[in-house]
Parts: sequence; structure tokens; C-alpha cells
Amino acid sequence: MKKIIAGVVGALVVVGAGVGLWLLLDSASPAATVGKTKITASQVTGSVNAVLAERKTVSTSGMQLGTGADLAAQELDLYIISALYADTAAGNNISVTQAQVDAEAASILKQAGSASALKSFEVSREIATKDFPLFVKTYLLNQELNTLVIKKGTTAANAPSAVGLLVTAQGTKEGVKVSKKYGTWDSTNLAVVAPGAATPTPTPSN
Repeated sequence: MKKIIAGVVGALVVVGAGVGLWLLLDSASPAATVGKTKITASQVTGSVNAVLAERKTVSTSGMQLGTGADLAAQELDLYIISALYADTAAGNNISVTQAQVDAEAASILKQAGSASALKSFEVSREIATKDFPLFVKTYLLNQELNTLVIKKGTTAANAPSAVGLLVTAQGTKEGVKVSKKYGTWDSTNLAVVAPGAATPTPTPSN
């Protein structure tokens, strides 16, 4: 989910030597809404601050990391995408338990080899440690939705695209609104486009 994908709602960003200073102005203002789900500026700012702090704990050599508005858009993406996947799954009678999330997180840690390696994984994908369980839950929901579409006749190769269409349809049904200070919502690519950034051109399907 790296860079799934911005000026920030209620925040001023001062970037110097790779360090971002976020000054919250209105933590109650919604950064985005997904249907009735409200994502606040304080949630996004908290994730941004955590990501910036955790970068200092590992070597970031060779990593392509976002800053400022782009980083804020990426963190907002995680909240929006997780809400859309949760709602898509719920609409198809799919859910995952906390025990499943914990087990998968433990499996990822084992694959990483160590806590420090997992931390590097999180930093490279710009996922705050506090948001890792949300990332894992969304990953599991994605896997369950993949299984669902395959059972309904979609080939394994086309399953990711089919799931993407389900999530896109859910977003259209509920409505995704992003504060202009963060950018705009690209419903085709399921990503927040930071202010001034170009909307990615979809890759034609073969």
C-alpha cells in the first residue's frame, strides 16, 4: 500500500533539513469524509508527526519518502482506503477479527526477521507504527474480497481489478469528500491528489 495515495487542513508546514513542523489550527475540521465516516485533521496530523519521528529511528538511505503536502495526502489515503475497504467488506458480509489482525501482524514480524526490520518496512511505506494494525486489517479485508470475487467466477489474475471496482463503486455510493486544503479525491486511482500534483493517468487494461 506504499504511496496509495496537500496542503493540510488546519496546519502550516515548515520543512527544513527534511524535518516537518506541523502547527494544528483546527483539529476538529474534517480532513475528509467517507459517507458518514469523518476523518479529522488531528488524525492525519498525528500520523504525519509519527511518520516523521519514526524516520529518525532507522536508516532511510535509498527510500523515496514524501514530505509536506504529499505526505499528508498519503496519510489521509490510508484512512480513506481503510474506510472504503471496511464498508465494501461489510456490504458483502465480510469481517476480520482482532485475533486475525494480531496473527497477521505477528506473521509479518516473523517474515521481517526482527522488530527493527519491521520498523524499516513501516518507514519505507510511510506507515506510522500506531497505524500498522489498520494497515494489516485493510490488507486482510483485501484478501477476503479477493477470495470472494474468485468464488464468483473472477480469475485469480483479474481478482485485484475486480476488488478495485467493488471499492470504487463503494466510494461512489457513499461519497468521498476531501478538504481542498488536502487536495482532491481521485476516484479512479483511489487516491488523494495533493494540491498542485498531477492526477495519475490510469494504465490501459490489456
